Amino acid sequence: MAVSPEAAAITHRKRLQYCRWVDHNQFHLFDQIILPEATFSFWKAVGTVYHEFGVDYSFLSREEFINHFTTAFKSLQSYHLIAPAELEQTSPDEIKAIFGCIYHAGIKGSDTEGHGTGGGHYHETWVREGDDWFMKDLRFERIYWKTLSS
Repeated sequence: MAVSPEAAAITHRKRLQYCRWVDHNQFHLFDQIILPEATFSFWKAVGTVYHEFGVDYSFLSREEFINHFTTAFKSLQSYHLIAPAELEQTSPDEIKAIFGCIYHAGIKGSDTEGHGTGGGHYHETWVREGDDWFMKDLRFERIYWKTLSS
């Protein structure tokens, strides 16, 4: 089923807002784009859930996701670049989207410590609520990661 231009524009705009708000640690704005019951998972290229500092990067709600990343990103700087999406409307009230992404991340205040570049694809489900669309599910599959070496 073809995606209407209006629905495509909304999902693209909200995907861009997601990235900008992550980069600026503005997670408190996520209620404008993501459902409270949304799920999130982040996968390595080898097909396993990303695990760091004792945390599996799989979150069962928007609040759980926000609580983790608000703290985790306080000491990080990041920038996400998003490609145009592949969109498929699977029902009148649901869109599946795949966005390519390249991101740069590192420790604030350092030119070298903890810096790297990654890339992959966001696989998302968006659902209609009234005349608006909201993210219901996010799965990021990382296919590239390179750390800075001095």
